[in-house]
Amino acid sequence: MELASLQDAWPQTGVWLAPPAPLTRGTNNLMYRVEAAQGAFALRVSGEHVDLRRLRFEHDILAQLDAAGLPFALPTPLLTAQGDFAARLEPAEEAAGEPALATLTPLIAGEHPQRDDLAQAVGAGEALGLLDTALELITPAQPEDAIDWRSTGALAQCHPLVPDPRAALADLPLPADDLTRLRDDYDALMAAIPVLYASLPRQLCHEDYDPSNVLMVGERVTGVLDWEFCALDLRAMDLVVALTWWPIERFGSGDEWPIIAALLWGYVRRRTLTDAEVAAIPTLFRLRAYTSLLHRLGRYRQGLSPLEDVVWRATAALEREAWLRAHGERLTQMVGEALRQAREGVSAGSADGSGEAVGWRAIFGEDSLA
Repeated sequence: MELASLQDAWPQTGVWLAPPAPLTRGTNNLMYRVEAAQGAFALRVSGEHVDLRRLRFEHDILAQLDAAGLPFALPTPLLTAQGDFAARLEPAEEAAGEPALATLTPLIAGEHPQRDDLAQAVGAGEALGLLDTALELITPAQPEDAIDWRSTGALAQCHPLVPDPRAALADLPLPADDLTRLRDDYDALMAAIPVLYASLPRQLCHEDYDPSNVLMVGERVTGVLDWEFCALDLRAMDLVVALTWWPIERFGSGDEWPIIAALLWGYVRRRTLTDAEVAAIPTLFRLRAYTSLLHRLGRYRQGLSPLEDVVWRATAALEREAWLRAHGERLTQMVGEALRQAREGVSAGSADGSGEAVGWRAIFGEDSLA
């Protein structure tokens, strides 16, 4: 791909001073830093899963959020010289495939947060609460574009190459006992999902609030990235995604609890949930685990991910189920306690007696990770 050929698509940036330099490589997109006469920009080259209609939807949502006055930046794409939401990047002559779609946004300052930094977790939780409050008020220009399988929890539609998840799980190279547990847990999840989606509040959600999609300077969020999964979903799902991603390497160690508590305390300072939503959180944890597994299985069937990645996510789903059986009640109690303290304006003084509002310490009773 001749990335430098794209500079004519966005003349408002001025001359590109150097070839685009790789930033990060995500699961679905390639990211590059562009140094231009008018500043620094982020270039995203999307795979075949993204089309112009989806980019138009993202632009609509991000433009409305920009107008909401959030205290952090969003990757709202610049329009091309032709007024399009993206530029087409033709494959090299010797390469096969369809043209890729490239978008350009101003580069947002900041670094990805550290998963174990509890002060950053509080800040990230608070930013998520602000974001979800703003998303609740947004009406997409084309409301049907906000609806996908996430809007009903329909795991059979999670990936087009995995139309029968239960049968697909049976083919994984795992011990027979593990396969039985996977299928039984999947069946229990599928029985619970329709009730939740018929009864709990729904709204637009980011759907991937992971540290890799958040930028921070110190304890302050400066940007929220990667909106390709944004959809109408249960409004509690964004919090669930954050609670599953932030302590991903700590589950089962005991050290997950301070991270969970810190995220919660930041979130509930800006956002509340109903008792029914709190009770549903363990089930939504399970849904998230199977979403990740089936998505990766679909990518494997596309030839885009190795089988080892699928097996790892299957094992992770089993481990998450075991963790929830042991700790699901504690999890919901912690969420409920955080909400109670937020409603009552309770805060605990910091360890040094400064009186700073750090209520997550009151929830969990610890100042740091082991």
